[in-house]
Amino acid sequence: MDVCLARLPLGWNGAYRHFKHPLDYLGADGGGGVGAGPGLVVGTALALKGTDRMAAGILGDGDFLMSVTALWTATHYRMPCLIVVANNRSFFNDEMHQERVAKERSRPVENKWIGQRIDEPDIDLAMMARAQGAVGIGPITKVSELKHSLEEAIKNVKAGKVCVVDVRVLPGYDANMSGASAPARR
Repeated sequence: MDVCLARLPLGWNGAYRHFKHPLDYLGADGGGGVGAGPGLVVGTALALKGTDRMAAGILGDGDFLMSVTALWTATHYRMPCLIVVANNRSFFNDEMHQERVAKERSRPVENKWIGQRIDEPDIDLAMMARAQGAVGIGPITKVSELKHSLEEAIKNVKAGKVCVVDVRVLPGYDANMSGASAPARR
């Protein structure tokens, strides 16, 4: 199946997928702003409507939450697409920033999570997708559940639906990336 990735999360290692066609991956949004992801995926779905290529994106949970209502537009105008949310329950990039600032200002680093974590209470991202008229799957908490969930999601997208899969991941960036740090533990 031909897929057009409209968005990948910060810290994504490009070696994970080899892009061979100009529509395989559209690239970064250019501004680095959190919240562009859902709109980029929906816009890609509009551009690809009537083709055999599936619009998809892997988004961080913060990115997803900032613009979740873009899903309503996709469902209203029947623009099938797939969004996989890499849900680390944090605005993690900001946690990293808070850590740097805390060190510079001789403040407690252990407070970096305050105002950045998206946890306690947990947010049901699949339910938020359903509230916009999309199919919501998850949260997926075990690798053994992932393949079946993605197969179900793709089946829904092929049937013309908007589908979101909430996949729980550890906070952190790929250790194989240059300059990336190992996942943080809570």
